[in-house]
Amino acid sequence: MNELLQLLSFQHDTLSSLKSLVSEEKKALTERDADTLLSLARDKVTCLNTLKNNDEQLASHPDKALLNTNAELKVKVDEAKVILEQCKSINNENASLIELNIASLNRFSQALQMSRNSSSLTYNDKGRTSTISSLGQNLKA
Repeated sequence: MNELLQLLSFQHDTLSSLKSLVSEEKKALTERDADTLLSLARDKVTCLNTLKNNDEQLASHPDKALLNTNAELKVKVDEAKVILEQCKSINNENASLIELNIASLNRFSQALQMSRNSSSLTYNDKGRTSTISSLGQNLKA
């Protein structure tokens, strides 16, 4: 049981770290700090891999049935589930922020293209604007 308790404590600590990372990611998205986002993405992948490995150890543990029957272990599992749900919630908010930032960047890109050379503005097959004209490139004189 001590080994299960240690694994659960480690899982709890790792989930707390993940929660901190996704919260920092939210701040970086709001501030549009690309360098911080790249660093956080690497840390987040490492943290998720650690969670996965620890989860596999818990799942393959011979006494894993105690996780549902022992009161002390059950409390630790429930605490971990609460932190995981908080991580998922913040991560969903981050996904929305990412979509908003992408849409904003697309609008900005289109505005730049239109101001660069409005006389050669065309649309691609996806309805996005482009100043690179493909007309007349296949003509042979």
